[in-house]
Amino acid sequence: MSQDYEWDKSQGSNAGFFTGLLAGALIGTGLGLLFAPRKGTELRGQVAESATNVGQAISKTVDGWSERGREVYDRARDVVSRAGDEIDRVAGDAARMAGDAAKTVEKTMNVAGDMASGAARRMDKQQHAGRG
Repeated sequence: MSQDYEWDKSQGSNAGFFTGLLAGALIGTGLGLLFAPRKGTELRGQVAESATNVGQAISKTVDGWSERGREVYDRARDVVSRAGDEIDRVAGDAARMAGDAAKTVEKTMNVAGDMASGAARRMDKQQHAGRG
């Protein structure tokens, strides 16, 4: 229970501080405008000029960020494109190598088959020659 009271007390203290801070800022701004050496039209013109300058600075910053973003996007797109081309090349090489290996295995099997057939014929001839 006492903890709730302490928390409420600190919340009230914080709210009071920020209320005082806001009130002080508003009063200070009002007094500054009242005692400013410039006329209201001059002050408004200066504020408008400052606002324009800030707007232009923000615009330049956003334009710079946009340009950098486009450059990064273009570079990334080029890297992905090159990577895709390289993958296609490697896949094509692998397919050619697999095809060559299959042909080699087929030729080897044909040679082995021919050798086995020849050996079987020679054995048959020897068996027929031994009977006769």
